[in-house]
Amino acid sequence: MLRTGTSEVVFERSGFIPQNGETGTSLRPTVIGHPFDEPDRRVSVTSNIVLSSLPDRVFARLAPWMKKVSLCREEFLFQPDDEAEFIYFPESAAVSEFRILEDGRMVEVAIIGRDGAIGLSKLFCSSPIPNCVQVSQAGIAVRVNTAEARRAVRQDPEMAFHFYPFIDAYIRQISQKTVCNLYHSVRARFCTWLLMVQDRCENDVLLLTHEQIARTLGVYRPRITCIARDLKNKNIIDYSRGGISICDRAAIEAQACDCYQEIRDYTDLDGFNGNAVTLH
Repeated sequence: MLRTGTSEVVFERSGFIPQNGETGTSLRPTVIGHPFDEPDRRVSVTSNIVLSSLPDRVFARLAPWMKKVSLCREEFLFQPDDEAEFIYFPESAAVSEFRILEDGRMVEVAIIGRDGAIGLSKLFCSSPIPNCVQVSQAGIAVRVNTAEARRAVRQDPEMAFHFYPFIDAYIRQISQKTVCNLYHSVRARFCTWLLMVQDRCENDVLLLTHEQIARTLGVYRPRITCIARDLKNKNIIDYSRGGISICDRAAIEAQACDCYQEIRDYTDLDGFNGNAVTLH
């Protein structure tokens, strides 16, 4: 199992989530760069499921435009209507896609980790990014130049077939989360989201903030405080100023909504052994 080191969650006092026209803290921090050791080296080892599933021939076509980058927590990769200069294939990072509502709230519509890619559909179209895309858990990703990848697919149309299953899984996740956001309780969604984040980044301890969780679920921060405290009292999760961890996975899965298993069933996480795959 891949590990990226111990992360932490910080439950701290911060601005509320704006609702019904209220004014809250800014949701647009300064975008941080992508430092990484040896940034120009050829990528030949990856734990991202999309890239590791590609035949060697297809991987080799994209390899010249691949670069490993580190993604910082709460960094914005895209804002609505941005052009997608890069496609991101997370390895140890988890990235959320948000829809911004009229009252200023941001509700998560998808979360992508090693199971998928951010901006993958831009291989086949040049339309702007529709939603806000933000890093939920810091980690490493493989970044690919979109224009070059699109050119490779045009020159070799059979390459496209290897990406279709992951685009299908992405669409199905958005559809499932739409139902989840409308009909399921905040408590069930909280449990589902923690499980999905941990599945995608594989950290035992998750680096999060009270405000971040509330923003993801589109609710007020005090509701998250009450739910987290109750789960901690029942020894299902544990948290302090240093971090949050799942203590009883069976118990939190029992309290999660059905969406967790629905999404997991069509996401190839169980079929991947968790080890980095070397591609030649």
